[in-house]
Amino acid sequence: MPEKYLKTRITTVAILVVIISFLHYVTKFGQVYYHIFYRELYFFPLILAGFWFGLRGGVLTSLSITVLYLPFTLIHWQGSPDDFDTTLEILLFNIVAAGLGFLSDRRKTEEKARMQAEHIAREQAESANRLKSDFLSIISHELRTPLISIIGYNDLLLDGVAGKLTEEQIDALKKIEKNSKKLLELISSVLNISRLEAQPVQHKELNISVLIEEVKNETQSLCDQSGLNFVWRIDPDLPPLRTDPVKLKIVLKNLISNTVKFTERGSVTIDAHNKDGGIEINMIDTGVGIPQESLQIIFEPFRQAESPLTRQHGGAGMGLYVAKRLVEILGGTITVESEVGHGSTFHVWIPSL
Repeated sequence: MPEKYLKTRITTVAILVVIISFLHYVTKFGQVYYHIFYRELYFFPLILAGFWFGLRGGVLTSLSITVLYLPFTLIHWQGSPDDFDTTLEILLFNIVAAGLGFLSDRRKTEEKARMQAEHIAREQAESANRLKSDFLSIISHELRTPLISIIGYNDLLLDGVAGKLTEEQIDALKKIEKNSKKLLELISSVLNISRLEAQPVQHKELNISVLIEEVKNETQSLCDQSGLNFVWRIDPDLPPLRTDPVKLKIVLKNLISNTVKFTERGSVTIDAHNKDGGIEINMIDTGVGIPQESLQIIFEPFRQAESPLTRQHGGAGMGLYVAKRLVEILGGTITVESEVGHGSTFHVWIPSL
């Protein structure tokens, strides 16, 4: 408990005890004593002391009340049943204070144990996550290095460095090339995830319109090769955004790549506007769409919605997973709306920090 709150609570209980005890020694209040039940007022500071300070504080408060109240009882002692009731009432004060303090201490002990267990579990989870990321990074790197050599030598063979090749040999080497590059894409995706999650967020104030223009230029070749009509609708009044530009760029590029892969013809619209204290970027395509039962899995690693285009283009199924992880790291959200045969709309919302 912070020291300033502790002092305030001790002062509150002490003032209540003194005021209530003082009432017993004032003549005009004492005359109506049996009608107002001043003794019962003591339960209020006792309850506060028990819950605030536990067993030790509750008992100490009860003993203080006993010391202040006992002289009043002895002064007016006549040996009547009421006098014995008063004595029992003082004892009751102490029992109530001890009981409340015990319950309060037990509750605090359980809460402390729960918080410690959560802290340990969180540390273990973070440690396991770090070990997982380190393991993936090391394994991915060790697999990627020899694989690049395999692809390089395969390209040399296809170029005829080792001599003229037959059609059967060329066909076999092209299959090696295709599957090697698919494996390299998978390994690179895993390696990129471990790197991205390990890198801290570096917030910078940026003009979102400028960033989107950079993304447009950097993906121009991909967009041109797709044969799709790309429409960029950026609100000119967008406010400055404070976020990590590198991670946000990766999100947008992954979404554009995913859109191009699953849209055979038509258009792709990128729309950016203000929404709910942040900026929402929508990516609307006229692609094959996503079945409703697959909407829950497309953001999971190595998962893709089944469609003819999925089988045609393949892919590691990591693009949307990476996008979702990075958006969450930036404190935003990503959702999707889709209908088979009518395209999909991805909504990315980034808060203005």
